[in-house]
Amino acid sequence: MHPIEQFLANNHTTITEIEANTRLREGSLQKLIDKDVRTSDISLRVLTQIAYTLNTGADIVAKQLSDLEVTNDLTFLTED
Repeated sequence: MHPIEQFLANNHTTITEIEANTRLREGSLQKLIDKDVRTSDISLRVLTQIAYTLNTGADIVAKQLSDLEVTNDLTFLTED
C-alpha cells in the first residue's frame, strides 16, 4: 500500500474526498500512487492541498508520509 493511501486511511478520509474539496484535479492523487512516487518527490502544492482538507500543516503531512514510507521500506527489507 502506498504511503498516501495509508495516510488517508489513518485519517479516515479518501482520495475522492481530498480531490473534491481541494483544487487538485480528479485522478491526480491516484496517478501519484500508480507511479509509486516517493514522498520526497511529491510537490508542496499537493501536500498543502491534502493538509488543507485535514486542517493541518503541509510539514506535518510530509513528515507522516515520510514516516510511513520508511516503515514500509524497513518492512520490505526485513521480509527479504
